[in-house]
Amino acid sequence: MGSKLNLEFEYLADRPEAVPLVIDWWRTVWADRMGADIDLARNKLHSSLSKTRLPIHILATLDGIPVGTAALKQHELVDVFPDYHYWLGSVFVKESVRDGLIASQMSLHIVEMAKQLHLTHLYLQTINLGGGLYSKLGWNSVAQFTHMDEQALLMLRIL
Repeated sequence: MGSKLNLEFEYLADRPEAVPLVIDWWRTVWADRMGADIDLARNKLHSSLSKTRLPIHILATLDGIPVGTAALKQHELVDVFPDYHYWLGSVFVKESVRDGLIASQMSLHIVEMAKQLHLTHLYLQTINLGGGLYSKLGWNSVAQFTHMDEQALLMLRIL
């Protein structure tokens, strides 16, 4: 595992048949935030798919098989940070291939997409209060906060 040669990124908009898989992945970690209606979640994601308008979701594939997803978003945590725009979010890597490399490469890909859109910065949230892999990728801690009874870290990357 970890061979960059086999890792590719596609727009989820080009692989809409993967939406149910992505929702299933997200539900393994964020079910409490997604609500009980799986069909609603699938329809919401499917209707938001775009290659030019935020949110822009990417799908990471290894040898053509989906293994992860991430998104470039306009907003995240609007109830906590209503004036903070442009986020890296929805980062998920299939458990069997988690070694840090795929999440890192997806994050860097989203950063490059943001630069191409002439964005000047990106925010993200992580429950790793030390910043984890994001600290290694040039993200800086902004603030620690509590959301839905969970401690989290707000991070910023200037582009």
